[in-house]
Amino acid sequence: MMHGNGGHGRVHPAASSSDFSGEMNQSVSAPSSDPSSSPLYSFHFEKPVPPPPPPPKAAQPGEYVVQVPKDKVFRVPPPENARLFEHYTRRAKRRRRCSCARVCACLLAALLTLAVLLAAAAGVAYLVLRPKRPAYAVQALAVSGLAGVGNASSTPATAAFSPGFAATVRADNPNGRIGVHYDGEKSLVSVSYDGVLLAGGAWPAFYQGPRNVTVFVAKAKGSGIRFSESVRGQMAAAERLRSVPFDVDVEVPVRLRIGRVRTWAVPARARCAVVVDRLAADAKVVSASCHVKVRFLSWRN
Repeated sequence: MMHGNGGHGRVHPAASSSDFSGEMNQSVSAPSSDPSSSPLYSFHFEKPVPPPPPPPKAAQPGEYVVQVPKDKVFRVPPPENARLFEHYTRRAKRRRRCSCARVCACLLAALLTLAVLLAAAAGVAYLVLRPKRPAYAVQALAVSGLAGVGNASSTPATAAFSPGFAATVRADNPNGRIGVHYDGEKSLVSVSYDGVLLAGGAWPAFYQGPRNVTVFVAKAKGSGIRFSESVRGQMAAAERLRSVPFDVDVEVPVRLRIGRVRTWAVPARARCAVVVDRLAADAKVVSASCHVKVRFLSWRN
């Protein structure tokens, strides 16, 4: 289309195509405010159609074709995931080892601290209390059931004896702040001669307060004792010399009491060497010595 009035002619781009002539005139006669709504600026894009999938490969003789649904196909994770998993696993193990080592170190430190505190308390108690061993002495030893043991003419060599002993014991507790409980149920008192056990008995149960002296009688009894000819000859000779030796062994559990505090039971052992003048109930003690051992801290003599 040409316009006059001496101007230069202009050709509308839509004039070159007969298909858009009507649309051009419509747009000229009624221009729209939105240029993009005009058919001249309308474009239509369509998604390209993907090519059809290739036909499945025909199975060769002896082969099978297995078709797996798409939602059942799993991808193989990349190797980086495996390396990351190993890294985090090693780090978690290191953290667990560090936490276990830290807990063990804390427990060990607590045990060492407790041991140091207990040792310090024991040291303070030892310095304050100054514990001493109890002292024991056999004041008398009555003998029965051994009459005629040295007289071979009156008693046959195969005769059995039932010896009995009653020991009068003096127990001295020299501690000023420590009491002693004696457990008689688990105690043992034995009397022997030259290594031959003659009788057994028990230590009486009682409580001995601080700086207390207690005198009691401990009894022991035996039966069916047979002596060899040599032992009978030794006992007869010792009785003639008015010096018959016996060994008295004592083992009794004791509990120490400090104020209202009572300790655990510890074994107290004593061995007394007693010499009497004869084998009779009215025998007199010629000499006696006792050695006491108590496993509690460090007892002083």
